[in-house]
Parts: sequence; C-alpha cells; structure tokens
Amino acid sequence: MNLLDDWTASWLLWFPGSVSTFGAGQHDPAVLPFRLDAGRRAAVHVLLIEDDPSIADMYRMQLEHDGYRVSVASTGEVGFASVSGDGPDIVLLDLLLPDRSGFEVLRQINERLPGHPPVVILSNYGEPSMLDRGRSLGAVEYLVKSRVTPADVSGLIPSWIEQSRTEEHEDS
Repeated sequence: MNLLDDWTASWLLWFPGSVSTFGAGQHDPAVLPFRLDAGRRAAVHVLLIEDDPSIADMYRMQLEHDGYRVSVASTGEVGFASVSGDGPDIVLLDLLLPDRSGFEVLRQINERLPGHPPVVILSNYGEPSMLDRGRSLGAVEYLVKSRVTPADVSGLIPSWIEQSRTEEHEDS
C-alpha cells in the first residue's frame, strides 16, 4: 500500500460516502443530490469551540462537506462571544480549553443567553460524573470523541436542533 492509498483509506474513514472523490469522474447518486440541495437552503450555522487545530479542521471539513456553515473558536472567551454575536444554530463544545473549562462556558451561556442554541459537549473525557454534569448544565448530548466520527456528529445535528426547538415550544 502506498502513501496515496493510506491517505485515501483515512479520508474514507472520516468522510464516508465520498468515494466519488477518488473515482474516475463518477458520482455517488446518494451524495450528489444532497450536495446540490445544500446550496438551495439556508445553511445551518455550527459553532465548534475546540482548541486542537487538527480536530477542529477534521470536524470543519466534514461539516462543510455536508453543507453546514462552520465557525471555529479556539478559546472559551471567543466561543462565548461567538454564541452571543454570530447566532449559531448549534454549538459543539470541547471541555478542555486553554482559558476555562467547557463547563464554565456552558454555565455562562445558560446564565447570560436565555434561548441559546443547543449545546453538544464533544470531549475526550467519558467519566459518568462528567456526563452527568454536562447534562445537568443543559447539554443536549455529551459525546466522547473517541467513540464517534465527524460524520456521526454531522448526521445527528438536525435531530439535536429539532429536539431543542421541540423543548422550547413545550416550555412556552
């Protein structure tokens, strides 16, 4: 196996359904219509608060590939400012950030931004106490990075947004 084959195998692991990228001009019919439709509707804005550039790039590429508009914040402070200013539709939040914990960011979002977008914690920590804390602070989901792929996360975004909207309507 050569370097290009290794790269292709890695690409396909993180971007399932993109086989046509490497074929001889052939397109996967299941992927092409989605890409064409993505340009016709308003893109969902995803804010990724993640300080690791390689992880941020990996998620950004997958999400953009799937038609989302993505902003990346590498600190809690910039992330909070982005939530309050840019109005994302959903926030993917890491817990270990250089300036504060993701829990602190989530608490700040809850206190200062009523009606904020849904927040999904995406962390390397999977201890039950951390999961419980994240959910008690209002995260709609808590995912351990090693147990999901960017494609998994991308596919779940519509359901998290819908879940959040349903809960808002039930509360009003």
